[in-house]
Amino acid sequence: MSKIWINKNNDDFNLRNPYEEHFHLFNFLDQQNKSNVKTDMEQLWRRFGIKSLKGINEDFLIIASSIFCADKRIPRKNFSDNWTRTLKLSIPVIEVEKWNSVKEQLEYAVSFLSGDKWIFEFRKTKLRFRADKTNTKNLIDAGKYDSVSLFSGGLDSFCGALTLSENKRNTLFLGFREYSLLTNRQRELFQSIDDYYPKLKNELLLFNVNPLAPINRGETSEKLSVESTSRSRSLLFIAGAISVASIIGEGTPVYIPENGFIGVNVPLTDSRTGSCSTRTTHPIFINSLNLVLEKVGIRNKISNFYWDKTKGEILEEHQNNKIFKQYANRTLSCSHPCLSRYDKKKCDKVVTPCNCGYCFPCLIRKASFAKIGRDETCYNPLYDLSRDFILKHNNIQGRASDLKAVLFSLKRYIDNQEDSEYIRSLLVRQGHLNNEELEGYERVYRKSMEELLEMIKMNGNDLLNYAGIEEVGDNE
Repeated sequence: MSKIWINKNNDDFNLRNPYEEHFHLFNFLDQQNKSNVKTDMEQLWRRFGIKSLKGINEDFLIIASSIFCADKRIPRKNFSDNWTRTLKLSIPVIEVEKWNSVKEQLEYAVSFLSGDKWIFEFRKTKLRFRADKTNTKNLIDAGKYDSVSLFSGGLDSFCGALTLSENKRNTLFLGFREYSLLTNRQRELFQSIDDYYPKLKNELLLFNVNPLAPINRGETSEKLSVESTSRSRSLLFIAGAISVASIIGEGTPVYIPENGFIGVNVPLTDSRTGSCSTRTTHPIFINSLNLVLEKVGIRNKISNFYWDKTKGEILEEHQNNKIFKQYANRTLSCSHPCLSRYDKKKCDKVVTPCNCGYCFPCLIRKASFAKIGRDETCYNPLYDLSRDFILKHNNIQGRASDLKAVLFSLKRYIDNQEDSEYIRSLLVRQGHLNNEELEGYERVYRKSMEELLEMIKMNGNDLLNYAGIEEVGDNE
């Protein structure tokens, strides 16, 4: 078990810590030069001309930030199965009674999200986080907006912004700047939408939380490095959006636009249950988190209006939109868009951030564009989807690992597509779904697999042969 102590401002800094044997310390301090968590999240309220959030909303933001810090800086490789961590956090909160009343439900929701076991201890504090200043310039008028939507720079969130704009919603878009390279792309995409819908009131607000190495107290043999999976990033993203929505007004909705295939997150293979992709929009997580927020008195509900659509169907809705045609290729779907996967000597025209073209999110992206018959994305030209590509990169963590998993999943689907019971058994591997969700996700799963199959067929029969898939016709 890794034990983590969170200091908000200087509260409890000189108190005897209950983790006497050893613990990792993250400092959220007003004196930023003394903090090992670099953040500008105070802009989430200062941009509205106020000194601080309501206590319960500040708590949620600090909780989500603390979880993200631990998630990012406690490596999975330090644990027995190289994946599942047990993480115990002591977090200072203002509304301690309320958070203790939902402790188990919150632990369940966050554990489902990240694939770990989380244990929370909440301790009372009266101190506020960076409530010493009020902005007077470049202020956002909260009264102009009726919704908040996450805006990552990805294809789904870009389409979500188009959907909201077409529905004449005045939306404040919230982005997370984990990598500085993404910021310009996020702003470029937002600006294209804002310029195209001049009568709407839209705004893009970005924030960042960057945990440095924790301070180790006591005797510990743990060697810490940065953890690359960071599944809790989405919880921090949501907490930022909830903070902004609470300022706009009670009941202001928070949207997470993401296709249902990624949302339900069916494991591609039996061995990838824990690691395949995000669980951010899985109904179990969204419903669990909404219940926690409701119980502590936060009235801003989270939802995903794309839950029952494939990525290809989302693109079909917008394929004739002028801004979609011009900028969809600039969106980023890649799992690591800011890591250089390119040989610059051979590929000097490709500049990060970019889409690699062979990770799982990129494969779904390619399949969705194939459905509308147009893909102008600049992918890595050194790696085409072929049998030779698989044979050259045939190690477990190699570049072809996601493509191999997709081919396995397609073979499994084709062999069992007539068996609705089997398909539904795959859908509920992550957890229970109600009847409406089962029906909707079964349709989305089948259609998404067909989109992937058509994309694979476009790349030649050698991939089908490699996977043991006999040449098939259209599945419409």
